[in-house]
Amino acid sequence: MKNNNKKHVKPYSAATLKKAVKLLKTLIAYYAACIASGEILKACISSGNKKIGRVLNVSIAPVITCGNCSGCKEFCYDIKAVIQYPEVSRARARNTALAIHKRDEFFRQIDEKMTHRKKNKFFRWHVSGDIMDYDYFCRMVEIAKNHPDFVIWTYTKMYGIVNMYVRNHGGDKSCIPENFSIMFSEWRGMPMNNPYKFPEFRVKFEDDSADMFSGLWKCPWNCDACKACNHGCIVGESVYCDVH
Repeated sequence: MKNNNKKHVKPYSAATLKKAVKLLKTLIAYYAACIASGEILKACISSGNKKIGRVLNVSIAPVITCGNCSGCKEFCYDIKAVIQYPEVSRARARNTALAIHKRDEFFRQIDEKMTHRKKNKFFRWHVSGDIMDYDYFCRMVEIAKNHPDFVIWTYTKMYGIVNMYVRNHGGDKSCIPENFSIMFSEWRGMPMNNPYKFPEFRVKFEDDSADMFSGLWKCPWNCDACKACNHGCIVGESVYCDVH
């Protein structure tokens, strides 16, 4: 599948990033106030889009929830969406406020949504955002345990949290449910500690040699394609994509 995202290769300016972060923080504060007033907020759980296909997914605020994004935030593909589309910024902020201030409710709603899903039982964490903290990751694992009929995957640069979880469970990666594929997301120049050999998702820049990605599955830019052929992230293969 042709990559039509070349326009995102150039980094965002500091002003653009500042604008997006300010917008998200303002919205998060608004939803936090709604929660404090007793309002029950509904989590924004998407049923999919053109890129990821028919896949349930949930996202939180980019950059703000990404604890290891200093090297890649200027290229974050979600920044433009946050600025251009009010429904995206509101959804990211609402979920973030829930995850921070009403975490039990946030995960309960995700669990309930998955329970009522009758077909296309695929779930992706974080089209934008990342694992917020250790407790958050533990709850992600519990979701996978509670839904063994789902194929679940996520991409993360919070390597330390995942490694800590495995280390706390005897250093055996089998503590991660088989239906939960955790992709360690690489960014050029960013150190990655991967002692438990989690599959990796790498980014290919235009000046990178093709030999660096030999043996890796190339992302076809649509998760439905990998679902059909049982390849890529959903089965825990290391994958790469062109920078976008």
